Amino acid sequence: MIYEKELTAPVYKRRSVRREFSLSGEKTGALTAAALHFKPSARGIVCAEGARRIGKSKHLLCTEGHAEELFEYADGALLSPAGERFPFEREPLSIFCFVLPGGGKEYFALTEDGCFRLRAEKSGQEESEQEGGAEKVGEGGVCGAVHGERLFVAGGSDLRWSAPLDPANSAEGVQTAGHTVLPSADGDILAAVSLGDELYLFRERGIAALSVRGDALAFAAWHIPAPCGVRAGSVRKCGGAVLFLAGDGLYSFDGKSCKLLFDGGTYGLDLSDTDTAVCGDRYYAAASYNGERCIWCIGNGEAHLIRARAEKLTGGEKLLFTAEGELYELTGRGLPPLRRKECVMRTEKSHFGLSARQKFLDAILIEGKGHFRVEAKGECGLPRAVFGRAGERLRFPLPVRGCGFSFDIRTLDEDACIRAAVFDLREEVARW
Repeated sequence: MIYEKELTAPVYKRRSVRREFSLSGEKTGALTAAALHFKPSARGIVCAEGARRIGKSKHLLCTEGHAEELFEYADGALLSPAGERFPFEREPLSIFCFVLPGGGKEYFALTEDGCFRLRAEKSGQEESEQEGGAEKVGEGGVCGAVHGERLFVAGGSDLRWSAPLDPANSAEGVQTAGHTVLPSADGDILAAVSLGDELYLFRERGIAALSVRGDALAFAAWHIPAPCGVRAGSVRKCGGAVLFLAGDGLYSFDGKSCKLLFDGGTYGLDLSDTDTAVCGDRYYAAASYNGERCIWCIGNGEAHLIRARAEKLTGGEKLLFTAEGELYELTGRGLPPLRRKECVMRTEKSHFGLSARQKFLDAILIEGKGHFRVEAKGECGLPRAVFGRAGERLRFPLPVRGCGFSFDIRTLDEDACIRAAVFDLREEVARW
């Protein structure tokens, strides 16, 4: 016997779903997204900082200590912002500015071979009669700091300090200059930072704190555990804390303990080849994102990626970076400065808070400003893309099918802003 069969087509209910976007993943109900050259703002998600070319690539160093001044190293000399020329054989690791009791400034260049007081050439003389050069005043190291009216230099397990108020005086005495050896299983000293009343020495696997109150006989040191290894060249004083990179991300140290601020893995970053700098209250790190060089910017509790192929960063009053033989200055909001000009945001797969049943996505509307390309992808079929401006209902050429969807949103408008998106879809109705 043959029974008559009745085929019933699925029933779909039309829905309109509005969702905001979150680049940090902390906003309830929002679509979590990763972005390249987008950043959060009070208005919504906007384009990150742009950059302006200001000349050919230069070797720049920002002084440490009592003042931040931008020096350039070129043709066997260090050039100050005031136009002074300090002859020096090779580019130093660091330059320290020390303000003397009388108000004058002295500069000290540090190399692994020695610490040198810099003397500027005098203008208005024949070249053969010009004075200037570098006077070795102490042993070398890999890092240093101005703290407690002294200049400190460190390297390996050694720490040396000058006489108080006399950074060029390294003659050791009870209350003048001196040195000590701080052996530790934490490895070599990588950076020295003055924070509050203490001097902190960042080692490969830990932190040493020194109480330096003026009396050399009262110097005291103690160990502070660090939950991770410290990456060389990443330790920077930023605001009232010290920030540094480790294998798993960016940490903050407040003088007592370390705290993970941002996980580099969350941003898909490769921090193995990086350079860092601080400008104002922001920390910058040159890193790689999906094989592309960019700048990781951290400040005001948020982090974002600037699409710039940065090689060397220099902080101070402005963030400068070199890329492909040119020198750039970071500016306000703008498109990426090199090659790929797009700002890109990719969301994780989402069911929009609905069921896991089959859906058809018909259209999308971006709330905000600018022109966008939006590509939607479901589990079934090919991705579909639409082009158009914010505020318009953008209908896909064919419905996108799936239980959930992910999106790739791009723009070439530097004034673009994304507040939210409205999704026009059909959801299969449950049948029992």
